[in-house]
Amino acid sequence: MGDDGLPIALRLERWSDGASRLKLGQRVSARIRSLKPDQGGAFVETRDKAEAFLRLPAGHGLTEGQLIDVTVLSEARQDKLPRVSMKETDAESFGIDFRDNIPVEDVKIGDEQVEAAFEDALSPAVVIPNGGRLRIDRTHALVAVDIDSAGRRGKGSAASKALQLNLDACDALSRQIGLRKLGGLIILDCVAPLNAGSRQKVQDAIRSRLETTGFPTATVLAPSQLGLMEMSLPWRETPLDERVLDERRELSDESLCLAGLRLLERTAAKSPMDQLVLELPERAMTWLEGRGAPLMATLSDKYGHRVSYLASTKRAPIVYQAP
Repeated sequence: MGDDGLPIALRLERWSDGASRLKLGQRVSARIRSLKPDQGGAFVETRDKAEAFLRLPAGHGLTEGQLIDVTVLSEARQDKLPRVSMKETDAESFGIDFRDNIPVEDVKIGDEQVEAAFEDALSPAVVIPNGGRLRIDRTHALVAVDIDSAGRRGKGSAASKALQLNLDACDALSRQIGLRKLGGLIILDCVAPLNAGSRQKVQDAIRSRLETTGFPTATVLAPSQLGLMEMSLPWRETPLDERVLDERRELSDESLCLAGLRLLERTAAKSPMDQLVLELPERAMTWLEGRGAPLMATLSDKYGHRVSYLASTKRAPIVYQAP
């Protein structure tokens, strides 16, 4: 949570890939599968068959088939394998604390707030404080961010209004970087007019805000004469959209199913005596009956026979009292 009470980072843990997915900061044993001197490193494989790339210096002395311990420096994304290092890396090197040492009772945030934060992080456009919207487009090469001032009101000169809008956009963008788990090259198209002094203030603002969201080493350039501000951040965790959405930019079968199960849990807690029906979109029901079978068993143990499941043609899950 940030100083304003809004979430600045999200954590997603799923039992379906908990054992196989290499996670940021994780220390694991791996075997060198193949040395690739032309690529400056080697491909390694863990005992759970997870693959990763290890960068190596010349004269490293390692051999194919050798067993080593590595630390995950960045998780998988798009067509990129996780990147690992043989060096033990302190968790503080990764900025925000991603480990399992935060007591659950210390996190005072409700389910609705969590779901709102996820919805915000998956939306192509988000609201800027004091008005306006920020559109975030992630391409294969970079993240392009545009500021839309529609609906924003303010007093003063055009230059002062532009500066305040750009500063508010920096607030929104730094938060979204943490929520969406973005990295690499990010370009913000600032609103004109911007003089030299304003460009410096905008640069200082985004640099300061990135520090608070766990990126103290981010490289940030002042906005150019064309108003484009470039920043470079290290890739760390898998971008949120890759784990939650499918290739159509819709909730994946698993995500849709889990959304329905969360809705079922909340309804069952409020209505402990009711017989309930969970209707899932057909593709989500197919996932539940296949890969989600252990979840159904767990829910059966918890709620007995008062919960039943149906496939439907609806686009979203619904829960209702059985007739």
